Amino acid sequence: MFQLILKFLRRALVIAAGAASLAHASPGQPGTLDATWATSSPLGAGKLITAIGSRNDSASTALLQPDGKIVLAGTCIGVTNYDFCALRYLPNGTLDTSFNGTGTLITPMGSGYASANTALVQPDGKIVLAGNCAGITNSDFCAARYLPNGTLDASFNGTGKLITPVGSSDDYATAALLQPDGKIVLAGNCAGVNYTDFCAARYLPNGTLDTSFNGTGTLITPMGSDYTGTRTALLQPDGKIVLAGYCAGVTNYDFCAARYLPNGTLDASFNGTGKLISPIGSGYDSVTASLLQPDGKIVLAGNCAGITNYDFCAARYLPNGTRDTSFNGTGILITPMGSGYANASTALLQPDGKIVLAGNCAGVTNSDFCAARYLPSGTLDTSFNGSGTLITPVGSSADSATAALLQPDGKIVLTGDCHNGANSYFCAVRYDGGPFGYRNCSLDIDGDNRVLAMTDSLIHARIALGLTGNAVVDGISFPSTATRNTWPLIRDYLVTQCGMPLVQ
Repeated sequence: MFQLILKFLRRALVIAAGAASLAHASPGQPGTLDATWATSSPLGAGKLITAIGSRNDSASTALLQPDGKIVLAGTCIGVTNYDFCALRYLPNGTLDTSFNGTGTLITPMGSGYASANTALVQPDGKIVLAGNCAGITNSDFCAARYLPNGTLDASFNGTGKLITPVGSSDDYATAALLQPDGKIVLAGNCAGVNYTDFCAARYLPNGTLDTSFNGTGTLITPMGSDYTGTRTALLQPDGKIVLAGYCAGVTNYDFCAARYLPNGTLDASFNGTGKLISPIGSGYDSVTASLLQPDGKIVLAGNCAGITNYDFCAARYLPNGTRDTSFNGTGILITPMGSGYANASTALLQPDGKIVLAGNCAGVTNSDFCAARYLPSGTLDTSFNGSGTLITPVGSSADSATAALLQPDGKIVLTGDCHNGANSYFCAVRYDGGPFGYRNCSLDIDGDNRVLAMTDSLIHARIALGLTGNAVVDGISFPSTATRNTWPLIRDYLVTQCGMPLVQ
């Protein structure tokens, strides 16, 4: 009987591991438009543009739900000047009318201008949008949580919304993290010591500040000697939090990052102080995206003063904060994109270790969607569009990609805002990505070099039944030799090595 169960589980894992590569049926080369998506779009197959407000919509963030639906969010003209706004597409690219009845929503936040700069989806399907709005101290952290149908979730801070002053004046939340315990971390830049500093706030699942985080629920960290901005954040499997952005450093403005222990104090094991300042180009450098590899290495990406004005750039660091010189030979890469200014505003990590940077660059119609894909070594992946790079005009004028999504079948979706000649609207483009090269998927889920019924097989059975989070590992006695004995570690393994599309 046990052999039959093991055979079933082995087959299930093999199917899960190969599903992404086998499901990729499009004959298109990686990096080419996906002609099977959004086939009725006025822009042509593979591209979408959608108006939400009356004009000048700006999409800052996007997320991919486990069911394949895509959410875009940002700011739109609504009730009180500019408000939080969002839309949801079905997997085929049509608006999902089960979302707020129309597929779109606009939510006033605060008393004036508001922008949703970041978003996350919870395992229960609830969606959190966060950013800044006119609040108590001029501009404050703001967030709203929605039920899966797009209505505000009144169990979140009593109204579905929250406004939190963090610094003494202007505060802007630019990144959001969801911890395994349901706590939500918002990070950004706030008025602090040096004009603006790195800052963060952590909330309990009900939307109240978590005072176990730095004693107050909030923190402010000066970085460099002048203006500082957090643009991205990472949550490590051990609960440590990494904030990254820009600060006044060695060569004008440089890549900057800080790592915190789960209680909100700086982690001195990271670069000796908990902080790092890293010059990349010859002038102004800014981190706009970050990635955490399964081996604990951290990739910071953005734009740098490089070869053709400002270029795509990235740097990779070892878990202790030192630069990883196995990445492109120096630990950094700089890639000219288009004919002038280029900005990599988003990044994604494929299960096979390839890295995609995307944003905008001077292209065909003023500013266009641009992307580059790199091998794990940091060299351009020439299987991607024949050169490793692509430029895609979407609207008739300025286009800017602000978020990137990786689907389980390897297709890549870039989202942002595009100009149609008169106004800007939400837009999205989907590309063929090619199958993933999964590397190390086996039934040994906990990494102890054995396959046991009461650990590995039980874990997979629970996942097959739809369990997620700590419920997958509750009550399991892991052997001392197990290298993956927590849900975050197991999830990372199954997603990156086996291609299983699992929620946090």
